[in-house]
Amino acid sequence: MKKIIGGTKGAVALALTVTLFGTTAYAAETPSTTETVEAQLEQATPVLTYEEALEKAKKHSVDLIDLQKTNDYLQESKEDLWDAVGSFSIPTYDYQKWVNDAVYSYTSGIYNTDSGMTKNKYTTQITNLMLEATLKSTFSSIVENEADLELLKKNCEIQKTLYEQGQTKLSLGMLSQYKLDQLKADYDESKVNVYQLEKTLEQKYANLNDLMGESVDKVYEVEYNVEFEPYELSGTIEAYINAAMNSDYSILLKEQAAEDAKFKQNYVAESINNSTNKSNKLSYGTAQRALKAAKEDKDIAIRNAYVQLQQSEANYKQAESDLAQAQADLKTAEVNYQVGNVTELKLEQAQLAVTKNEIALQKLADAYDMQVFAFKNTSLIGSVSSGSSSSSSSSSSSSEE
Repeated sequence: MKKIIGGTKGAVALALTVTLFGTTAYAAETPSTTETVEAQLEQATPVLTYEEALEKAKKHSVDLIDLQKTNDYLQESKEDLWDAVGSFSIPTYDYQKWVNDAVYSYTSGIYNTDSGMTKNKYTTQITNLMLEATLKSTFSSIVENEADLELLKKNCEIQKTLYEQGQTKLSLGMLSQYKLDQLKADYDESKVNVYQLEKTLEQKYANLNDLMGESVDKVYEVEYNVEFEPYELSGTIEAYINAAMNSDYSILLKEQAAEDAKFKQNYVAESINNSTNKSNKLSYGTAQRALKAAKEDKDIAIRNAYVQLQQSEANYKQAESDLAQAQADLKTAEVNYQVGNVTELKLEQAQLAVTKNEIALQKLADAYDMQVFAFKNTSLIGSVSSGSSSSSSSSSSSSEE
């Protein structure tokens, strides 16, 4: 929590400075001693990387723990069935066949156990991906908000300067009370903005701690650096989509559901009644249609995600141009300040403009990184029918069976 860490360092440094300046014999040692204490505090604050946080989050995830417990249970059930019937393999069920009820009982039991393990495996992979995406989003949000906070503090300082200048101008008759009130309102608003973002950051750190299973007041410094790297698609988008259909876990879950329905329709116990038989046939048709629709939706969603990647790349290039212009304006302001053509306030405003554009550029890089992550892991790309974007996780994927 950088804000909390920073406040602690400042308080200790201030107390140390006051103490040292109160003793003449040691006053000359104040700068180096203070720097030493701050360096020690900096070293004492643990740094948290994304990889470390992900490892902790996976160990703490109730969903992943439950899925592992389910897998263990299914594996034990499968072993129990094998112990009961001996070595066994699932017979073919490409066409409808009726079998003895006893044979059906243990055959369907083994099939359902295998199917359950397969679906559990796919759901586990989706859950892992969603946890990674959530953590990436949390880390980037914290880093971005830290940068925004510093920006708001600088803006607050500028608003304070403008307000103080306004007070002077009012006393000299150069500014109306109405204009001064506006300056005060802007200054007050800037202070509120700083306070609100500080509280937002505290909540984000608390949420991150909860995600990792850490105490809510755990203190650390987040380390997360994302660089913009344009994504290059090898081959055509059609080839990429075809490959994705064979590895996308949400699609694989739909395929397994269709396979389950096929087994129920074609592998039938002799005691089954006609009504149940018809119901099984209906379920198989429904599962096939659901699989077909899911593939069509996924096809469109992947294409849309690729287009959005290209749009984000264009936005990043524009942001680079905006930053270059702001940097050029700053250089001009620096020259004019040196010769006395502009005030220090104008120079600070030009510096602030550069900082704003730097933050905007980094935010685009973070967002693009999330889009690329989802595009590479298409299970995270929601169906177009639900209105999901390429950077959003599909909350329905883990429940598709």
